[in-house]
Amino acid sequence: MALICFASQKGSPGVTLTALAVAAAWPTGGTRRKLLIEVDADGGSLALRYQLGRQPGLVTLAGAGRHGLGRDELWAHAQELPGGLPVIVAPERADRATAVLSANGKTLGAWLAALPDVDVIADCGRLSPSSPATAFAGHADMVLFVARPTAEQIQPASERAAALRQAGCVVEWVLIGDRPYGSVEVAAATGMAVAAVLPDDARSAAGLVSGGGFGRLGRSGLVRSTRVLAAELADRLHPVNAAVSTKAEVSSKAVVGGSVRIVQAVR
Repeated sequence: MALICFASQKGSPGVTLTALAVAAAWPTGGTRRKLLIEVDADGGSLALRYQLGRQPGLVTLAGAGRHGLGRDELWAHAQELPGGLPVIVAPERADRATAVLSANGKTLGAWLAALPDVDVIADCGRLSPSSPATAFAGHADMVLFVARPTAEQIQPASERAAALRQAGCVVEWVLIGDRPYGSVEVAAATGMAVAAVLPDDARSAAGLVSGGGFGRLGRSGLVRSTRVLAAELADRLHPVNAAVSTKAEVSSKAVVGGSVRIVQAVR
């Protein structure tokens, strides 16, 4: 029903944490379900972090997918994180993750994007030009580049995002913090809408990573912002009617007369 990919291009801005938090907060209803999947060519981290088995996961899903899969068979390849969020984990070794994605990434992306009543949130890790996760992300309804608003992260990510946009992908920013550049400046410099600015809150981030969950950390700015982002993305991808304006349209109208500071730094 929807495939949403989170990625970065340089540095470690927190792609896995952002994808995990958005997936945990993602609203579901009726027969619709949600799933988090690791498609990071550098290897997954969730199995080790949460003491899950290495299988089932991406390897078993890719193997089964060669013979065709039904929607109900998907869940046989998922495990549960604390709190019950289903996740398909990637191999921890980069060579194995790269091999699986090189052989099956494009097919898996197309299949997951077409699944009825399932919203899939994917952690693509660093989406470099050579990453086999690029073929997977090419089927996404939306690709969200996670970056700190510095020229060192925005400039290379914007170039990668431009290539995806030329291929027809909807690509936007999720910024971690608002310094040294704010959302209006980043959007003006790159021509890409900013879907959200999440607080640069190391303490809450560490709590989520360690399994603190949304209950204990529910009052933190990071968790509140992530909940808002998840709800807004779900509304955009599953609009009540065609007249509902997308956030991209709203953002593009708001980005007028941004400062040239980041334009000069990025370009």
